[in-house]
Amino acid sequence: KEKLIKKNMPKDKEHFIPIGREKLLECLTEFGTCSESEQSKLKSFFELISSVLHKQYHERQIRVQKLYQPLDPDSVLILKDPETKNSSEVFKELIEILANANYRKLSTEELETAVDNATALGLRMKVDFSLFEELHVYGRGDEVQKWTKKSWWKFFKEEEFDVEVYQRLVIAFRLKDHENLPKEQSSSYVYLKSFKSIPHSDLHTLLPGTQVKMSLLDRGKIIIPALSGIVLSIVKIVRLMVAVTIFATLATFIQFWVIPAGIIYYVIKGFLSYQKTKDKYQLNLTRHLYFQNLDNNSGVLLRLLHEAEFQDYREMVIAYYIVWKYGQAGIDAEKIHQIAEKKLKETIHLDINFEAEDALAKLEKLGAIKNENETWFPLPMEETAKDIKNREGIN
Repeated sequence: KEKLIKKNMPKDKEHFIPIGREKLLECLTEFGTCSESEQSKLKSFFELISSVLHKQYHERQIRVQKLYQPLDPDSVLILKDPETKNSSEVFKELIEILANANYRKLSTEELETAVDNATALGLRMKVDFSLFEELHVYGRGDEVQKWTKKSWWKFFKEEEFDVEVYQRLVIAFRLKDHENLPKEQSSSYVYLKSFKSIPHSDLHTLLPGTQVKMSLLDRGKIIIPALSGIVLSIVKIVRLMVAVTIFATLATFIQFWVIPAGIIYYVIKGFLSYQKTKDKYQLNLTRHLYFQNLDNNSGVLLRLLHEAEFQDYREMVIAYYIVWKYGQAGIDAEKIHQIAEKKLKETIHLDINFEAEDALAKLEKLGAIKNENETWFPLPMEETAKDIKNREGIN
């Protein structure tokens, strides 16, 4: 029996900011020392940023869902033009949304390494990558968790071991018309899957067409009893034949029918044992992943759009506040980057790689700040708010 004990131990700096809105103000350096009037104006401006982002992402949701509907394996809609299935546009939108939600694309080498190693459950799997027309795997929240297991060779004593996991994992793929294509899946669709707490070594177990590879021990459990059974059957039959040699007809019958029957019996028995062991592996894997699945297909898109919107909001609020607080005489992106990371470290005790350039570009496009010779300046807040409301049609 195995159980999971979570222990947050970030391996590398993440772009993802794992805080809610109520905690966000604590990450704004010296926000509490601002006057009540300034705090009120800032909060109103932050709400305006939120409203603009929500409007933009709602429009994007409608556009992306329209693109994805012909490619959604779960769709029940009758489409006007069902032959229009441009998956490249869907993947392009998806990759941009994943970047905004601060996911990282996993390299081919990382996937191949996972295939070469046993899973955290001790299973070995094989993957047929020729099944995929297109495959994208993205992870976020690289950390180390503590797992415990009991081993019979240690008298079922519980022991801990480290497992590298992704807090979130998203898989997007389209399959080819392939002879080994799983019956329940089609090359006509784009499949989207999202998971939580997935070990690095388990990445490939989430892909279609994955098959269990038997360990040498399990193969031995199947092959050795089958071979020994065949040998013992032959010995017994030979002894029987010697005992009944006076009955030539019976001996001939045994010679030509009983021996093949015995061999066939143990071959069938070995095959059934193989299937039983394989099913045991698959059941163990299914139980492990059952609670790790977060969403599928169109549900994944909605979840990612929601995550991307709130990541954009956090980054833009932090960047705007730093420019407003320290940029009256101008402040460069590197200084904003340093201040943001320092305050995040003090507040949530995590090393975050704050994407200052991306947030500043979005604020500039919104019209909240301006850039002069790679130096950033805040624009008058009240006038800017009016301009944004008029332009975006927000009351």
